[in-house]
Order: sequence, then C-alpha cells, then structure tokens
Amino acid sequence: MAPDPGSPPPAGGGGPILGIDPGSLHTGYGLVAPSGRGLAMVSCGAVSPRAEWPMAQRLAYIHRAVVGLVETFRPKAMALEDVFTAKNPRGTIKLAQARAAAILAAALADIPVFEYSPALVKNTVAGSGRADKAQVAFMVASILGLAEQPGPDASDALAVALCHAGQDSLAGRQGGLAAASRLRAASWRRLSAKDLAALGYKIEGGP
Repeated sequence: MAPDPGSPPPAGGGGPILGIDPGSLHTGYGLVAPSGRGLAMVSCGAVSPRAEWPMAQRLAYIHRAVVGLVETFRPKAMALEDVFTAKNPRGTIKLAQARAAAILAAALADIPVFEYSPALVKNTVAGSGRADKAQVAFMVASILGLAEQPGPDASDALAVALCHAGQDSLAGRQGGLAAASRLRAASWRRLSAKDLAALGYKIEGGP
C-alpha cells in the first residue's frame, strides 16, 4: 500500500547517495557509496537539455533523467543545496523549477531528500565555507581518489553527496554514543546495594 501523501518518507536502507546540482540547462549528478574505510564514486555526469527547448520540455527531460538514475542505482538518499535567492529573479525561478523536477523523481520513489547550505557543503569538502568551485572540485577528486576532476556540475553534485555522507556518519556516531551512554546508565541502575559494596563503594546506612 502506498504511504499517505502527508506521511514522512521512509528512512531508506542501503544504497549510494545521490547528489544533485540542479539547473535548467545543466543538472549535475553524482553518486557516492562506502568503499573500504572511505567513499568511492559510483557515477557522475550532467543532464543537459537543449537551450532552445521550452522550459516545460527541459523540466520533463531533467525529471525523466533523474527518474532513470533512481531506478538504476536505487539511492538511499538524495542531497541538494538549499535554495538561495539569486540577483536575477528569473534565474531563481528557473533554478527552483529544476530542483522541483529532480526532487519529484526521488519523492515518487520514496527516497528521502536532504538539503544543505552551500557554506556547509563547501566546509565539509574543502574545509572552508568560502571555498571557490575550483577548490571544491580539487577536493572532491582528492577525497574520492579520482584521476581527473569531473566537470563543474558533476563536481558540485558529488560535493553535496559527500556532505550528506559526512552528516549521516556524524549522526550515526552521535546516536551510537547516546545509546552507549543510555546502556551505561541502565547498567549502573541495575546494580544492587550489595553489588556496589562489593565494588568498594560505601553505602549510606549500610555496614
């Protein structure tokens, strides 16, 4: 049975992370997955509808392409940068439409979508929230062990995927620490007064 339209998407199981760098003329994509102790690139590239096509046709092309990526790789999550307001309002609208075309492909497949600020993506990958595109592309290639840097759209998409991988790993470690803390606390509470005395603790009111 399909989930209710208002219900949250499932958490997602295994699979690569799909990063998307949307644009009405060039939408970059990049997939990364765990490999050994690090991450490896699964695939990357750009979806580029023709500039002379009407906007509706370009959006349909982007949507179908991302649907194809989702069906082929079955990612566990999609990651994009947050919407930002460009100086050109028409450019902002076109960007938002391209984002929606890509996000819809994930949403219809029950794949959770995550959004990160551009500064966080740059800081995660390049160590500075003010890193330029060249620095980000260099670090993406370095982190993934690529012989050549991907194109700018693909590099940006891979950077977002790496950002999500980092945030996902951080959340997992924090969850593990919290669980371990709860276990220690529960174990401590299960100790009886006799157990504590045997460990050398003086119990008030005891011998």
